[in-house]
Formats: sequence, structure tokens, C-alpha cells
Amino acid sequence: MTTSPPVVLFVPVSGPGGSGEYYRCLAIARALHDRRPETTIHFLINRHARLERDGRFHYHELDDSPTKDRQGALSAIRALAPSMLFFDSAGRMMHFRAARELGARVVWLSDRPNKRRKAFRWRMLPLLDLHLMAAPGEAEPRLGLVHRFKRRCFSGLRTVFYSGIAPPADHQRQQALCERLALPASDYLVFAPGGGGYEKDGRAVPEIMLDAAAQVVEATGLVCVMVMGPQYQGTVHEHPTVTVVDSLPTEDLSQLLHGARLAVIGAGSMMTAQTLSLGVPAVMVPAGGDDQPPRIRDFARRELASAAEMSANDIARVASELATDRERRRQQQDAVRAAGIRNDVGMVAAELEVLLKTERDHEMDTR
Repeated sequence: MTTSPPVVLFVPVSGPGGSGEYYRCLAIARALHDRRPETTIHFLINRHARLERDGRFHYHELDDSPTKDRQGALSAIRALAPSMLFFDSAGRMMHFRAARELGARVVWLSDRPNKRRKAFRWRMLPLLDLHLMAAPGEAEPRLGLVHRFKRRCFSGLRTVFYSGIAPPADHQRQQALCERLALPASDYLVFAPGGGGYEKDGRAVPEIMLDAAAQVVEATGLVCVMVMGPQYQGTVHEHPTVTVVDSLPTEDLSQLLHGARLAVIGAGSMMTAQTLSLGVPAVMVPAGGDDQPPRIRDFARRELASAAEMSANDIARVASELATDRERRRQQQDAVRAAGIRNDVGMVAAELEVLLKTERDHEMDTR
């Protein structure tokens, strides 16, 4: 085993619209760095995506998402020769094979059924060391019969379920943030679409949600804060009755959510995990991405969140009703706890640490 510091390369989907995969990877990278500060961490990102960057990490820009800029991603992988590659909904077979040729550990994260199925293809299975599978709202997740059979054929592959991934809560940081934004210490409402780069009927989603927040203020008198999102490129940066924040680092957004009475959120996987794992009652809206409407239907059916359409009037109606109904908020929180939804960022970081410490099985290299 080499004694040089490990090098980890994160390869998330990224683009000018959504950015949940990147921010999930960023939370994991920070947790891993906390556990192993000597680790050198790199990211491959789309140069057109407006993303928060951590000064401790190294960034390499591609002309598109890694899945589409195949050659750019391949060149970066070969040049960096990392100890581990972490693919989050991105990458092609050529990238996985290149990682294996370099002797790198290969991790795949799947946050939806089609991504999970991809990892269980026969040609993919021998290339993976760890498959992290999202199972939000499943108290005791387990693989199906076919997937269990396939996994048994590859003894070097570890499969792990996770519930949600988000930065941990920090009460002091939350209080300092509220002071900076001139918010009460708690009991405000947060409106956050996620990336904020999508439109609905030709209008930016964050602006629709801002209109809804203004209606909630008028109807309830509660303080509302609207986080437009890092991908929002419109011109609205203030409002007479709603506190408007252009964007927040992911750690600050978690702290803001931690003190909220409830949150109105886009139903991306990262935004959902970030909110529910903190125990914050939520109204979920389809703020972009084909995965969001079915996620909303599923969570609303199980009473883990309330659902609203992407219209200012409907969002305001649902949010006002939930904000003024303490019993419904408590029931939602109880359902989230019963479903086993939690923040697993520490557990995932620990899994990566184990991989970095373990010498690669030579047989797996040559299979």
C-alpha cells in the first residue's frame, strides 16, 4: 500500500440548471476531509455551472457535464491518476475502465431507480468497489432478488443504502447567520428551489416562489426568506416584504433550514435530504428535473411532506395552511422519523475512508 496521501476525484453531474449532485458530493468531500485532512480532493465540473467552490479542494472545468464531455473527463482522470473516483450520476464505461486501469477505487452513487439499475449491469459490476444507494423514507431497505444474486457474483463489491446526505447542524452557525440576515433566531419560513436555474412557462422558478412567499407573509404575518439559488440568473435581488438571498453555501443553507418552522423546497434529491434529515416540515414543489414530480407524489402519499404545484397561488395556499397548523407539522415530523430519514453524510464518509485504507485486491484489478 502506498504511503503517499490519497487523492480522491469527485465526478458529479453538473450543469447550468440543477446542481444537487455536486452539492451532495461537496458535503461528502467535506466530511471525508474532516476525517482525513491529508486527503487531496478534486472535482470535475461543468464550466457553465455556477457552483460554490471550497478553497481546500481543486476544480477542473469541462465543456459539459462529465457524461457528455467524455474525452475531457477521460483526460482529467488519466492526468490526475486518483486513488479513488466517486461518480454521482455521471460517467461512462470508458471512465470506469480507465479508473480500473489506474488501480483506483471506484464508487458509484445512485439516487434513483434507473441509476441503481445501471450499476447492476453485468459489465458494470466488476468495475465497482462501492455502490451507494439512496433509500429515503425506507426504514429497512433491501435489494431485490435479482440484484442480490448479481452482487453475490462479485465478492469485492460492497453495496450500502443511505437515507440522506447534508451538512450537519451547527446551532452557533445558525444563530450567527440569522443575525447577519436580520432574521429572528427561529420560527421563520425558508423558500429554496435548490439550484434555481429552471423556468416554468418562461419564468424563473425562484421568482414564482418569491411571489408565493410574499403571499404567505401577507396571509400569516410570518417572516419569510427566499434563497434564489446559485444557478438563478435573473435580476430580482430584493423584495419589500420578503428577505431575499441570492444564494448560500450549502453549510449555511443547512443552518438556515435548521431554525425554520417549515421550508418550501424544490424536490431535488439533495434539497429533499437536506431538509427532511434536519427534521424540518416541508412543502415540496417541482422546481426542475424529471425526477421531482414522482418524488413529490411518493413523499406526499406517505405524508412525509406536503405537495404544491409550481404556481405562486398554490404554493402560498399549501404553505400557509401548514405554517399555521402545528399538529400537521408534528405529524409530518413523526412520519419522517418513523421512515428512518436521517443525515448519513458521516456514514458515507466513513465508508470512503475504509476503502482508502484497504489495499486493493489484485484479483479484482485483473478481473
